[in-house]
Amino acid sequence: MVSLSGFDLGLRLGIYKDTGKYQTIIRIPGRRRFRMRRTSRISLVALFTALAVVLNGLTVPAPYAGFLLYGIWEVPVLLGLLMLGPWGGLTVAALNGVALEFINPGGLPTGPLYNFVAEVSMFGGVLVAARITRGRGALAGVVAATALGAAVRTAVMSVVNWMVLAQPYPIGFGTFGVTQAQVPWLLVLIGVFNATVALYVVPAAYGIRNVIPPRFGGQGAQPTQGFTNYVDGGR
Repeated sequence: MVSLSGFDLGLRLGIYKDTGKYQTIIRIPGRRRFRMRRTSRISLVALFTALAVVLNGLTVPAPYAGFLLYGIWEVPVLLGLLMLGPWGGLTVAALNGVALEFINPGGLPTGPLYNFVAEVSMFGGVLVAARITRGRGALAGVVAATALGAAVRTAVMSVVNWMVLAQPYPIGFGTFGVTQAQVPWLLVLIGVFNATVALYVVPAAYGIRNVIPPRFGGQGAQPTQGFTNYVDGGR
């Protein structure tokens, strides 16, 4: 079945093709949008989750606070958002958290949960940036996503850490001597950490997404179907 739509305001001709096994949307002229098969989406979720779990072991202590660890494992998690949309990103982040709970939970068994909150809050900043910079160019989108991703992540995690750091194990580190009086200066260190993580994770994820061929879910400098659906407000 093939149907032909009219010209939209951008004089783009939409052609919709449905073979029964897969769906493809092509816009001429302008950017192409690809609706991936379900098996492809599941495969990418599994791939990004596996990469995140493996890369979690590659970390470097922050020079200003040795208990904070920089790593690149959040890059494939954010790729889940950029290439598969919000639900894809949330799925990768959640599966990664579950895996880490059994493999490498860190100093607290609740650590993977806090990581999940940090990732999702960064997702929020990236999605807002994508909407407000739509149509303003790829560079503007990356800069805004990095800035808002860092700001939202830092703000949300500052609130979370204020509430949990001085709590007893396994919620926080109160059992190990951390008091509420120490929390403010800890928030400064952790805030710097969360902001700087976003400063390299977001551009790296965008850069990788931008060079992946469209048939694998990439779109050059343009978002893929799931991500674009959100940015365009579900249209």
